[in-house]
Amino acid sequence: MPKAAIYREYGDSSVLTIADVPMPEPGPGMVRVRVEYAAVNPVDSKMRSGVLGDGSPLAAPAIAGMDVAGVVDAVGEHVDGLRPGDRVAGLSPSGAAAEYVVTYAAALVQVPEHVSSLVAATIGVGGSTAVRALGLAEVTKGQLILVDGAAGGVGTFLTQLARARGVQVVGTASRHNHAHLTTLGATPIEYGSGAEWERAALEAAAGGLYDAAFDLVTGGKYDVFRRITTPDAPVVTLVDPEVPARGGILVTGLEPSFDHALQEVMDAIADGELDVPIAEVFPLAEIAAAQDLSAEGHVRGKLVLAVAAP
Repeated sequence: MPKAAIYREYGDSSVLTIADVPMPEPGPGMVRVRVEYAAVNPVDSKMRSGVLGDGSPLAAPAIAGMDVAGVVDAVGEHVDGLRPGDRVAGLSPSGAAAEYVVTYAAALVQVPEHVSSLVAATIGVGGSTAVRALGLAEVTKGQLILVDGAAGGVGTFLTQLARARGVQVVGTASRHNHAHLTTLGATPIEYGSGAEWERAALEAAAGGLYDAAFDLVTGGKYDVFRRITTPDAPVVTLVDPEVPARGGILVTGLEPSFDHALQEVMDAIADGELDVPIAEVFPLAEIAAAQDLSAEGHVRGKLVLAVAAP
């Protein structure tokens, strides 16, 4: 039987165990993937702890993670464009940290020959969220945007994808990440929210106003963003549920079909327009340590689990 990182109840990382699970079978529109790598995201810890749930106990053991890369092992009915042996990457919402997973074909894209599976495994949550946020803000070439949390998991994708679209980016990060942001093509400034920070943000905008602002990490800064953006500029957040009631945009959940967003990210990687730094690779058995490190929120680059199903 294949192995997977599972949890039977909500809690801290100690609830994670490596266990034998039944071999999953792909239904209509689905494929089975022999997993090589599964990336770790902060949302994984939130799901495992029950923060994102409705308080109900788990009905069955859950497999951790969502970001996956590997090789198609079997296909279900009504699947076009993918066949056994294809290298793929994307999202497995029912779990990714397993030797074999089943997911919808529409949640995967093919991996070009010159892109490693290690890098490809990172694109799911962060890449698709970044593309969705840019799309909701209708960001276009020549605009100037502010990305609060530009060196984080989503911010690294969003910053580079925006630059690839011909957008100017000012990004916030801690000082030790400023050089990193510069390599991504952004103008770095410190985190903050007070009057001094507003002045720094406006100075970075060369005295103008931003065409859009993206709140990826903190929340509670809508009024600040409104003061430094143009009157009709979209303010997009991943973390502040009060923003929509005030005229902003909250990015929640995942789209039913991810392939268009994932394809943009994969194309950018293949074309050399997007670089995904890998912070550390853990064996599957050390998933608890990887999730704990991810949850701290101070990692520059992606954390990845090496699965390599036999």
